[in-house]
Amino acid sequence: MKKLSIAERLGMVNYLNQGKSEAKPHILVNTDICNTECGHKATTRVCPANCYTLDEVGKVHFQFEDCIECGTCMYACDKGAVEWHYPDPEIGRGVKWNFG
Repeated sequence: MKKLSIAERLGMVNYLNQGKSEAKPHILVNTDICNTECGHKATTRVCPANCYTLDEVGKVHFQFEDCIECGTCMYACDKGAVEWHYPDPEIGRGVKWNFG
Protein backbone atom coordinates (compact mmCIF):
# COMPACT_ATOMS: atom_id res chain seq x y z
CA MET A 1 0.00 0.00 0.00
CA LYS A 2 1.41 3.37 -1.07
CA LYS A 3 1.93 5.88 1.73
CA LEU A 4 0.01 9.05 0.85
CA SER A 5 1.47 12.51 1.21
CA ILE A 6 -0.29 15.14 3.31
CA ALA A 7 -1.54 16.83 0.13
CA GLU A 8 -2.97 13.52 -1.14
CA ARG A 9 -4.66 12.85 2.20
CA LEU A 10 -6.17 16.34 2.30
CA GLY A 11 -7.46 15.79 -1.22
CA MET A 12 -9.56 12.91 0.09
CA VAL A 13 -11.43 15.02 2.67
CA ASN A 14 -15.15 15.30 1.92
CA TYR A 15 -17.26 18.23 3.01
CA LEU A 16 -20.96 18.16 3.73
CA ASN A 17 -21.34 21.51 1.97
CA GLN A 18 -19.72 20.43 -1.30
CA GLY A 19 -21.93 21.22 -4.22
CA LYS A 20 -23.93 23.78 -2.27
CA SER A 21 -23.83 27.22 -3.80
CA GLU A 22 -24.54 28.87 -0.45
CA ALA A 23 -21.39 27.65 1.32
CA LYS A 24 -20.70 29.86 4.34
CA PRO A 25 -17.38 30.18 6.14
CA HIS A 26 -17.14 28.83 9.68
CA ILE A 27 -13.94 30.82 10.18
CA LEU A 28 -13.63 34.55 9.71
CA VAL A 29 -10.10 35.90 9.56
CA ASN A 30 -9.24 39.57 9.79
CA THR A 31 -6.19 39.55 7.54
CA ASP A 32 -5.68 43.26 8.26
CA ILE A 33 -4.62 42.21 11.77
CA CYS A 34 -2.39 39.48 10.31
CA ASN A 35 -0.71 41.95 8.01
CA THR A 36 -0.28 44.88 10.41
CA GLU A 37 0.03 43.50 13.94
CA CYS A 38 1.47 40.01 13.58
CA GLY A 39 5.19 39.60 13.10
CA HIS A 40 5.34 35.80 13.10
CA LYS A 41 2.39 34.92 10.81
CA ALA A 42 2.33 31.47 12.40
CA THR A 43 -0.98 30.44 10.80
CA THR A 44 0.76 30.33 7.42
CA ARG A 45 3.15 27.68 8.75
CA VAL A 46 0.88 25.54 10.95
CA CYS A 47 -2.33 25.11 8.95
CA PRO A 48 -2.23 21.53 7.59
CA ALA A 49 -4.71 22.40 4.83
CA ASN A 50 -2.73 25.45 3.68
CA CYS A 51 -5.71 27.77 4.10
CA TYR A 52 -3.38 30.60 5.14
CA THR A 53 -0.85 31.66 2.53
CA LEU A 54 1.69 34.43 2.02
CA ASP A 55 1.89 36.30 -1.26
CA GLU A 56 5.07 37.56 -2.90
CA VAL A 57 5.16 40.69 -0.71
CA GLY A 58 4.55 38.78 2.53
CA LYS A 59 0.84 39.51 3.02
CA VAL A 60 -1.39 36.85 4.55
CA HIS A 61 -4.37 35.59 2.56
CA PHE A 62 -7.04 33.19 3.82
CA GLN A 63 -9.57 30.86 2.18
CA PHE A 64 -11.89 28.60 4.17
CA GLU A 65 -12.97 26.10 1.53
CA ASP A 66 -10.28 23.48 2.26
CA CYS A 67 -10.37 23.82 6.06
CA ILE A 68 -10.41 20.50 7.90
CA GLU A 69 -11.68 22.09 11.15
CA CYS A 70 -8.65 21.04 13.20
CA GLY A 71 -8.56 24.29 15.20
CA THR A 72 -4.80 24.79 14.92
CA CYS A 73 -5.18 28.38 13.73
CA MET A 74 -7.10 29.32 16.89
CA TYR A 75 -4.06 28.46 18.97
CA ALA A 76 -1.46 29.81 16.56
CA CYS A 77 -3.08 33.24 16.31
CA ASP A 78 -2.29 35.35 19.37
CA LYS A 79 -3.62 38.63 17.93
CA GLY A 80 -7.35 37.86 17.81
CA ALA A 81 -7.59 37.74 14.01
CA VAL A 82 -9.34 34.35 13.90
CA GLU A 83 -13.04 34.08 14.73
CA TRP A 84 -14.27 30.49 14.72
CA HIS A 85 -17.81 29.11 14.68
CA TYR A 86 -18.07 25.35 14.26
CA PRO A 87 -20.26 24.40 11.32
CA ASP A 88 -23.80 23.35 12.14
CA PRO A 89 -24.14 19.68 11.20
CA GLU A 90 -27.92 19.99 11.35
CA ILE A 91 -27.92 22.09 8.19
CA GLY A 92 -25.26 20.01 6.46
CA ARG A 93 -22.04 21.96 6.89
CA GLY A 94 -18.50 20.99 7.71
CA VAL A 95 -16.17 18.05 7.28
CA LYS A 96 -17.77 14.66 6.66
CA TRP A 97 -15.97 12.39 9.13
CA ASN A 98 -15.61 8.69 8.40
CA PHE A 99 -15.44 7.55 12.03
CA GLY A 100 -17.74 9.73 14.04
